[in-house]
Amino acid sequence: MTHKNLEIMIKNCKLFNNMSKEQVTSLIGCSRAILRQYKKGSTIFAQGDEPEFINILLDGKVIVSNNTVNGNEHIISMFSNVGDMFGEVFLFSFNRLYENSAYAQKDCDILCIPKRFLYSPCHNSCKQHNQVIANMLSILADKAYFLNKRVQILSCNSLRGKLIKFIFEYNNNNIAKIPFGREQLAAFLGSTRPSVSRELMKMQSDGIIEINKNVIKILDSKIFDEIK
Repeated sequence: MTHKNLEIMIKNCKLFNNMSKEQVTSLIGCSRAILRQYKKGSTIFAQGDEPEFINILLDGKVIVSNNTVNGNEHIISMFSNVGDMFGEVFLFSFNRLYENSAYAQKDCDILCIPKRFLYSPCHNSCKQHNQVIANMLSILADKAYFLNKRVQILSCNSLRGKLIKFIFEYNNNNIAKIPFGREQLAAFLGSTRPSVSRELMKMQSDGIIEINKNVIKILDSKIFDEIK
């Protein structure tokens, strides 16, 4: 791991909130964390695997998805920022097995911290161990909030309603930068790419939004205000 990536990870990863570079470096060594590399398209973990690590992205892009009974891929989340953490919810599940799969959309470097580190006191009784456990509790609470938001999006009866709520989640001064491509967005919304593309074009024709690749400008904010 380069010094640059370590500094970015410390800054961006919520697991290391309120911790210094020295504390994080000590924690990585104390936890016996592993640096793993995955080629584009390779599986990081699969449905049914037993969770063993907290996974922290250092480089690349990861897709977490679920395969439906009819074989379709359902996108759960996408991670592309240094410090992004994924798969940690299942470490604390009674089921103890992954219900989703994760694969590398681009070549990835991932820091893997063994789950046993969070289940038992550190042999050095270090302060950062207690801090990282407190941070994990906050992260799990944020995850629960995100999942609740997603349920609200998917609860809309129409595809337009789902798109409006989804865009609103990324709205910043009437500009929404969407982190998904059309295929992934469709999977996230439980729809198809042609249907999503068609509805987005209709929304643009209706003067609600203006689309420029993955950036959406909100033209009619009244519609978005109604769903707050």
